[in-house]
Amino acid sequence: MPLVMLVVRGFVAVVVTLTTIEWATAAGTLEDGVAAYRSGDYGKAVEVWRALADQGVPTAQYRLGDMYAEGKGVEQNDTTAMQWFQRAAEHGIADAQYNVGASYAAGLGVARNDAEAAKWFRRAAEQGMAFAQLNLGLLYASGRGVPQDNVEAMTWLDLAVIALPPGGARSDAARAMQDVADKMTAEQLQQARMRAKGWKAKPENQ
Repeated sequence: MPLVMLVVRGFVAVVVTLTTIEWATAAGTLEDGVAAYRSGDYGKAVEVWRALADQGVPTAQYRLGDMYAEGKGVEQNDTTAMQWFQRAAEHGIADAQYNVGASYAAGLGVARNDAEAAKWFRRAAEQGMAFAQLNLGLLYASGRGVPQDNVEAMTWLDLAVIALPPGGARSDAARAMQDVADKMTAEQLQQARMRAKGWKAKPENQ
């Protein structure tokens, strides 16, 4: 079975924990934006997050990118979404890094570039972002954007299976693991297991 990239991008797919710093503007706080979003007042959410994003608040930049990606409260625009995701990603927001990787992998708002996709998936994966771990594993399995490496592929897929919630994505990861395992020696499988067992997340913002 061919390996297929799982590109999921957007507010619903991933969740960012609000920072402990209480950012605020005349428009409101990060939490005010979340409350507006949950109530369906997308215009208010955009107003709040844009004011904070313009001040350089990474979480607000990520949220605003999602609004452009989904077309909620603003006209849908992948290019603008990518610009906001990029700003948040550069400040260490793992979900934004994942979305930048997904944008490069699918050519959404930016020219498709597997090497850039791998770079951003890796940054998110190193922080423990499960969807990024899955996609990074698939890139190593297929040799897209990175040298083909079944041990690396199996390591990241193993980590993803552990971290992903039950459902389609975890099933996709499990199937990919089987596909990769069929091409590996027992020694390689053991090496991948040891790497996964010894892996620890490395948050960029501590």
